[in-house]
Amino acid sequence: MIYFIYLLFILSIFLSIFKKKIGYALSAITSIIFVYYGITIGNIYGYFFIISGLVWLFSSIFSIFYDTYGRWLSPLFITSILGMTIALTARTYIEFLAGWEIMTIPAYAIIGLNRKLDSPAFIFMGFGELSTILIFAGFIYAYTTSNSFYFTALDTYIPLIVVTFGFMIKMGIFPFLVTEWLPIAHGNSPANASAILSATMTLVAAYGIVKMMLLSPDIPILGYILMGIGGFSVFFGALYAYISEHVKGLLAFSTIENNGAILSAIGVYMTYPTKTIAEFALDVIVTFAFAHSIAKTGLFMISGTVEGEALSKLKIIRNKLGEIGGILLASSMSGLLPNIGGVATWSLLESLFMEAYILHSTLSSISIITGSVIAMGEGFASAAMIKFISYTQVFKGITGKSAKITIFSIIGFVILILGSLSYLLFRNFIYGVPSLGIPNGFIIISEYSSGKIFGDISPFYVLILIVVFSLLTLGIFGKPKVRKTNTWNNGIKPREEYTAFAFANNIRLMLSKLLRTEIKRDSLETSTDIFWKVMYYIAKKYVIFSRLLARSYMNSSISWYIIYMILAFILITILVVIL
Repeated sequence: MIYFIYLLFILSIFLSIFKKKIGYALSAITSIIFVYYGITIGNIYGYFFIISGLVWLFSSIFSIFYDTYGRWLSPLFITSILGMTIALTARTYIEFLAGWEIMTIPAYAIIGLNRKLDSPAFIFMGFGELSTILIFAGFIYAYTTSNSFYFTALDTYIPLIVVTFGFMIKMGIFPFLVTEWLPIAHGNSPANASAILSATMTLVAAYGIVKMMLLSPDIPILGYILMGIGGFSVFFGALYAYISEHVKGLLAFSTIENNGAILSAIGVYMTYPTKTIAEFALDVIVTFAFAHSIAKTGLFMISGTVEGEALSKLKIIRNKLGEIGGILLASSMSGLLPNIGGVATWSLLESLFMEAYILHSTLSSISIITGSVIAMGEGFASAAMIKFISYTQVFKGITGKSAKITIFSIIGFVILILGSLSYLLFRNFIYGVPSLGIPNGFIIISEYSSGKIFGDISPFYVLILIVVFSLLTLGIFGKPKVRKTNTWNNGIKPREEYTAFAFANNIRLMLSKLLRTEIKRDSLETSTDIFWKVMYYIAKKYVIFSRLLARSYMNSSISWYIIYMILAFILITILVVIL
């Protein structure tokens, strides 16, 4: 079946060159087939196929109404999807790398279609190829130890270490911190492309780590490192999302935050103190992947329905359906129940604290600190999502209808339904409390060993209670009355409107040493990503040092070259004697 799916995607590419709407339509149909293929797989990899297929289905339908970028966006968009399909279903290292590059190169071209700036496409390609080099190196080492190009069990963890850092770059987590290369790249793409880049390209990277992790020996130290990096990325990704004024930039920082959470869950699996916690951590990884990918697709579609880049200066068409759908998407990304994002956040924190409880040693502090940092990051994430949805759907706009609004609203309801369907992702952790009127199958438990329950949650009953109490409140008190007051703009000059910049200015003032506000030529107000600044500073110093070294000692002087040869001869002689 998979070759039939490849063939349909290739046909979609050719059709889209001449009739892009037909190409997108066939891509959507093929994505449905890919979802079905994922359901038939019946293991953890099948979940990644289902997630990707759903994202491509919604993105392809949205593209039919969105794509006004000329002739080449549609074939490049579908080619990138084809590359992801090949990477996800690859049986060998070579197939995976082929799919990885087929996925990356069209994305580079798509970003280049936006000609306001040249740098985003090159930044994307530079980090993308750095990622490929590390993955390629890891796969070569895996081949030399297993003597096989196929993904098979390995007796060394070195390939896992190397490819993990390669995949992390693609997830926007480089080198160990949060940097803004991913927001630069995704923020300069058309909205439909940003959706698949953020939701599924980073998902393929997470899939790659999981695949190599399940084939490699246990290496707890790597797990603790990933756990810490993940927690750090959650906090700073959410912080920069909160202060970002750029519509897509905010969402891209949110992607880093979510990928940090997935990385922490992977860390829990690698450091598992019991088999039960390991099994629970795998379910957390899949649940978080579902929550992030589907919701982020819808949120990037919202960015495609507005005109402008700065949140405070957008031109928006909005209606009640879009408002409800957008709030559902944002609440899921805020980690709130009964959406699947709430289940994902709860289960991640449970897995971290269960591990700390079982270890009961100094290593417990890593899990506790990571869990606490993630919890603080989720607070910023909630604030960032409130800001985004308020200034794109709730506060202002011209009332109107649009097929694009309908599509992301449907995804909002899908996210809500997925919260109740999350029981299917935790098959071995389902209970009930018949004495309280909750039958078996309606409570998800966190369990650190057989029969040892740590916590529980019921997204379906949370949904029921919210509906019941909302209707009761509405019936008793009626519609809420609106009261207008003077605005408090968090330390900046008062205006008639409470702007998005003012919304986050309290944190800018409190963290003024870390965040430095800058007003660009187009009046877009942004804050500095200190990690990006440091990396840029180091790169500039390295370039200066390289030029100085080249002019001083690589200047075509015969004398220096003879010295190099003598030193090399002495060094090799010493190594031969020692070895």
